[in-house]
Parts: sequence; C-alpha cells; structure tokens
Amino acid sequence: MILLLYAVLSCIPFGCASLPSLNDTYIHTLDSSTCAPSNARTLWDILWSCGLTLFACTWTAVHPDIPDIYHGVVRKFFSRLGLMITTLFAPEVTITWAVMQFLSARDAAKKFNDAIDAPCAHDRWTLVHGFFADMGGFVLYVDGEPRARLTPSELLRFVHEGSVEMPTITEAEIEDRSKGDGISKCVAILQLVWFVIQLIARYAQGLPVTLLEIDTLGVATLACIVYGFWWKKPKDIGHPSIVHWKSEVTAPLPGSLAFEYYRYVINITSRACSDLPAFKYGNTCNIRVYVWGNCRRR
Repeated sequence: MILLLYAVLSCIPFGCASLPSLNDTYIHTLDSSTCAPSNARTLWDILWSCGLTLFACTWTAVHPDIPDIYHGVVRKFFSRLGLMITTLFAPEVTITWAVMQFLSARDAAKKFNDAIDAPCAHDRWTLVHGFFADMGGFVLYVDGEPRARLTPSELLRFVHEGSVEMPTITEAEIEDRSKGDGISKCVAILQLVWFVIQLIARYAQGLPVTLLEIDTLGVATLACIVYGFWWKKPKDIGHPSIVHWKSEVTAPLPGSLAFEYYRYVINITSRACSDLPAFKYGNTCNIRVYVWGNCRRR
C-alpha cells in the first residue's frame, strides 16, 4: 500500500508512545518483580516483526511467469523483485493479475478438455495445465529455432489444424519443475497467523499498536488472497516446454502470432581476420551474430 512508507516514518513516535514516559510528575521505580519486559518493545523489534512478515508473505506470494528464452539470471531476479515491490506497495494490482490469470487458466483447461477427447482422465488438462500454458509454458520451434511463445488459444488451434502434436506433459511433470510447494506457502501463512495473534493479544491487554503493524496486517491479508488464486500456479519454472512445428506444414507468417521472437542477423564476411584480435592468425572470417528479442503483436 501507499501508506507503507508513511507508516515506517511514523513508527518512531508510535513506538515511543508504547514505552513508559519520563515526563510525568513522578518516575516509576523499576522493579524486576513487577515490570513486564514483554510489553516494552524497541523500534527494531517492531521493524523486524513487520519486515519479516511482509517479506514472507510477498516473496512467496509472487508467482512470476516463465521467462523468455533470452532472459538471463540478473533479469529474472530483478523481474521477480519488481513483482514483489508491486505486491508490497500496490497489492491490488497483483490481486487483479492473479484473478485474471486464474480465470484464463480455468477457461483454457476447459476448452482443451472439451475440444480434445482424452481417452483417460490422466491425459485431461487440469488447472495446473491451464496456468502453465497461460504463463508461457509452450514455445513454438520452427526448423529447430524458437519462433514464438504460444498462447493457449494458439496452441489449441495448431493442434486442431494438425500443425503440431498435442503436448503430452503431465501435471506431475509440471509440479516437478515448480520450485514452490504447499509447505512454503503454509509457513508464510503461519507467520501471518502468529503476527495476527500478537496484535490481538496487545489489543486485548490495552497496549498500543503502531500504524506500521496495521498496514503490515493489511498487505499480508491481501497477499493471502493472491495465495488463493495462485495456489495451483507453478512457481519459478526456468524453461518452457518445446512444441515443434511439423516440417510438412507451411510455417505461420511473420507477425501472425501474439508473442513472436525476432532475430537480428549481422553477417561479417570477406574481412581480413588480422584486423580482429581474436582471429589474428587467420586469413578470412565469416561471423554471424544473433540478437534475440521478443515482440508482442498489437
């Protein structure tokens, strides 16, 4: 939420308010038999408790899509970090995305099961398959080179036309690729439950609660809503499944797919290799440079 930054800045006066004041007309005598150390919290105690709860909820709640084939480790990390920051300061955006992806995955699984008569229940698509297809799980290869990241509707159309074979990946194989499981999500939920119990206990004892803790409770609660819609979505899958285009079928025209890869080819020919340090002792060189990218059709 936007109030999170303000809550952090306001935490100091609220935290100090929970400590005994020294500006009264008399000073209380500290006695180890009567004081309650558990009621006195420092600023760092509040920040640590709230920060740990926020990190546990937002980091585990984020389920990024499968990265493109040309994305490196650094770009994957910052992409996930950006999603975490979005969930932290604007959880409504992440909730909207999770709801839309849940509905799209459920619709994709239903369309595949209605269109393709699977001989047994093991071959039918589940919600996990729908999420996998919607998050970029299938990449089309034409003549041994990546052509596009297929949407569920494009994959279904190509299977109907006989241009590609129906992917045979099972739900167990998808879950095996996933880096997340129910245990990690339950641990984050338990951290939230413990945080809520602490707030309830302080409220029951008449002790003050900081604005940062209230905002943390709100963000963590919204993160749990994201858990519900993304519970079946695979997490942190590094590579998609390859779908090969049949050689006897004419390849799709450039620009006809939603998420196509483009490639710049730079040829360096007929140049004395002595001009290049890497080819100092050669006579001629023929260098081809590929620059990959991704383009979404408007």
